[in-house]
Amino acid sequence: MKKYLTLLSLIALLTLSACAPTIAEKAPVTVATMLDSEGSVLGKMIILALNAQDIETVDKINFGTPDILRAALENAEVDLVVDYTGSGQYYHPEDARDASIWNDPIEGYNFTAQLDREKKDIIWLTPSPANNTESIAVTRAFAEAEKIESMEDLAVYINAGKTFKLIASASFVENPMGLLGYEEAYGFKLTNDQIISLASGNTAEMLKALAEGTNDVNASLVYGTDGALDKLNLVVLEDPKHIPPVYLPAPVVRKAVLDVYPEIETILKPIFESLTLETLQSLNAKVAYDGEDATMVAGNYLKDNGFLD
Repeated sequence: MKKYLTLLSLIALLTLSACAPTIAEKAPVTVATMLDSEGSVLGKMIILALNAQDIETVDKINFGTPDILRAALENAEVDLVVDYTGSGQYYHPEDARDASIWNDPIEGYNFTAQLDREKKDIIWLTPSPANNTESIAVTRAFAEAEKIESMEDLAVYINAGKTFKLIASASFVENPMGLLGYEEAYGFKLTNDQIISLASGNTAEMLKALAEGTNDVNASLVYGTDGALDKLNLVVLEDPKHIPPVYLPAPVVRKAVLDVYPEIETILKPIFESLTLETLQSLNAKVAYDGEDATMVAGNYLKDNGFLD
């Protein structure tokens, strides 16, 4: 009888052991980002927040270009990355029967999340509300003087025949989801004399021309969370119709990792929800233009906003 009980105990122990997470399953979470200041700041926030909740991490911040980062995530070389919702159109082109779905912040996010969950076992967590898409920016002084806050306001200004000149990349100028889309949606049309079209998409060159008023430029193509906007006192015009695809930054994690650490979702949700457009512009500027350490910038933000003690 004793031997029989011992055998049952052994079977029970083996069963419990099989159900419990193994040491391998509880491995540190490898966090990786793209090669930019925003990736540095957001990646460090994730690492600091997870570490504070006793989740060990491996730091792969500034891992590589978007295509390299995505391949690494799909191949389980990294576990958790910062990505952008509009990129779903490139990850699942065969499913994008209507690419305009990525012009809607909610539908685009939901569609990308659904496709990745069903096809790749990749989970998109709560995104930031800051849209890092192609936008048009003007100086704050110009916006305040002319009472321009949105593309609708800008259309009224242009249609009134007032002085206007845009500097942008040729790809934006000729794109139905860029300037052509803006013109159609908001009811204005720029002449060739009102456009300086550059072969490259070097936003630093464009924003410098805008800030300095070079060649009478008073508007420029920009990416929404660019740190230069904060440093040069520029503002992004609101685009309520979401003409270019919406790119909301979000933590993206392998399902196998989230199954082991489900608390990651609740840890990161309030942090990303707090990151507005102007907040990210300011944080990016601290790293890209002021030369501050990304870990310090991320840590100070988390502490100042009650996410870290």
